[in-house]
Parts: sequence; C-alpha cells; structure tokens
Amino acid sequence: MIKIIDLYILKRFCTRIIFLLVAISSIILITNLVEMIDNFIDAEMNSNDIFNYYLLTIPMIVSYAIPMSVTISSVLAILTYINNNELIAVRSLGISYLRLIRVMILVSILISIGHFYFENSVISESNQLKNKIIKKYNLKRQKTNKINNNNFIEDSNEKSIIIMSYNNKTQTAHNITIKEIKQNNIINRIDAKEMKWDKKKKMWVFKELLERKWINNNIQFNKTINDTSISFQNINPIYLTSEFIEPEEMNYYELKDFISIKKNNSANTNKWEVGLHHKLSYAFSSLILSITAILSSLTLKKSNVSYGIGLSLLIITVYYLLLIVGKNLGIEGIISPFLSAWLANFSLLILSGYLYKKYIF
Repeated sequence: MIKIIDLYILKRFCTRIIFLLVAISSIILITNLVEMIDNFIDAEMNSNDIFNYYLLTIPMIVSYAIPMSVTISSVLAILTYINNNELIAVRSLGISYLRLIRVMILVSILISIGHFYFENSVISESNQLKNKIIKKYNLKRQKTNKINNNNFIEDSNEKSIIIMSYNNKTQTAHNITIKEIKQNNIINRIDAKEMKWDKKKKMWVFKELLERKWINNNIQFNKTINDTSISFQNINPIYLTSEFIEPEEMNYYELKDFISIKKNNSANTNKWEVGLHHKLSYAFSSLILSITAILSSLTLKKSNVSYGIGLSLLIITVYYLLLIVGKNLGIEGIISPFLSAWLANFSLLILSGYLYKKYIF
C-alpha cells in the first residue's frame, strides 16, 4: 500500500515539475527576447549569433526556473491532496505527514544535487561563451547606454593596455593593444591577436605581434616579431580574471582555487567568496523551498489553485529578496560571505521549523 502511494505521489510531483520547468523557462526566454530585441537590432547582430546567444542562455534560464518549479509543484501537490480528501484518507491509515511527503523531499534532494552539478558542468561554461557574444556586440552598452571601460587597463603612468577578451581556463588574452604615451604622443604601440601566460617565466608569451615606434610623430620602426615574451608591471592572470570574469563564469572548484590564489596576494575576495558560497546555497534552494512550500501548504484552510499560486509566489518572492539582500551585504563586507549566501536558506529553514512545530507536530 505504501509503495503504491509513493509511486502515485512521485508520478504526480515529477510531472508537475517537468511541466512547470518548461512553462517557466519559456516565459523567461520570451520575456528576455522581447527586452533584448531592440539591442540586437541596434548591435546589428546576425540571426546565427542571436540563436547562439539564446542557446547559451537556456542553461541559466533553466537554473532560475528549477527552484520556482519545485516550489509551485510542492504547493499544488499538497493542496490537491487536501482538496481530494486524500490527506484525510492517508492519515486514517495511520500514515504520518512526514512519511507522506518523504518522496517529495527525496526528489527535491536529488534535484538539488543535480542542480549543483548542472551549475558547475554546463552553466559556468555557457555563461563564459555567452559573455563573448555580449562583448563582441557590446550588448551591455546597448542595454545600459553606458560605455564599458573594462577592456582598458593602465599598467603604468605611461603605458596603457586594451584587451578585448580573456579566458581564465587557458590564461589567454585576445586582441591586445599596448600603447606607450609620452607628452600626449604615442611613442610605441604593440598589436597582437593573442598572448598566453607562462607560469615558469611569469611573463606573457606572444606567438606574433606587430610593434611600431615613433619619434617626433614620425614612424621609425615597424616590424612583425614572432615568439617573444613581455612582462607587465601589474598585469597577471589574477588581475585579468578579476577584471574580465564574473563568479558565475567559473565553476565551484575553479572559483575556490582562484580565491586561494587571490588571498595569497592579500586581495579583497568578498565578491568572489560570496559567489562561491552562492553556487552551493542556490543549488540546494530547491530542497529548502520545497520543505517551506509543503509545510506552508499544510497550514492552509482553503485549497483552491489561486491560494496555491499566491502562496508559491509569496515564498519565491521572499526567498529572492533575502537572496539579493544577503549577497549585497556579503559583498560590502557587512556580514560574512558564507552567511550572506545562505541567509535566504537559513531564514526559510527557521520559518519551516516554526510552521512544523506550531501547526503540524
């Protein structure tokens, strides 16, 4: 009898999650397309790049939709059982609420574990590839109407470097322009398609570069140089990662290693540590939201769908508000990075404990 009930709950719960995951992801995708279409037109993006942009955006959208789908599914499942008097029937058999919802909790745990690996194996990689398209067409500028100066780096008072992109996994920078300026005149310029960090030499290696020198605004040297190395005063992989890469573009283990290196250089790591702890806490948000949604639903006296949707949206809104507040407090250093990332989860766990003790236990 118990196995039949478990299979019934499992089938209904998983079916709702899959349906809602597709529906919510589609809504987010369409909404994003409507918001971005003018930017695509202004940037003169071709259809192939637009397709690739959204193909790489889908994993992040799915990541956003997973906790929402689990929350709504949990609420609707419990309210359906209440409305059909199924909870009363099960309770009459001596089966406790905890035993009844065990399947839903187990599914939520599996989803959370899967979400963590999905985040680290797919999303981080797709985010980095998507950001290459964003930088290629300057979509951030199109969206905010502001000039992005992240590509401009000042190595010293007289030397400036422009780097269009950087890959932290291969420690390779692309499309580099190095200018040495004296009395507002360019005296030396180097252009290269690629430079790669040499760990042993602690220098940047160029396969090919074009160097030009001027004296009194007259060009005196113009030559292509192969296989050479250059050392910069302030430019190293750690610095470029800080400038070009966001935490969501690295997986959990890459980010953890990066933080260790950055700490050894006595740098502020709040932003990166918050991102690190967030990767773990957000992956397990499905479990926390599911528990909160189930216990909240069991306290409702009315069981129609409108109440269920309203309760789900309330729980999701509170969670994301706490998530945003916690991250900002952590980045500013007001609270620890660990607490800032887990603030929303801990808050909902406390609420769940209160609901269980007062209304269910």
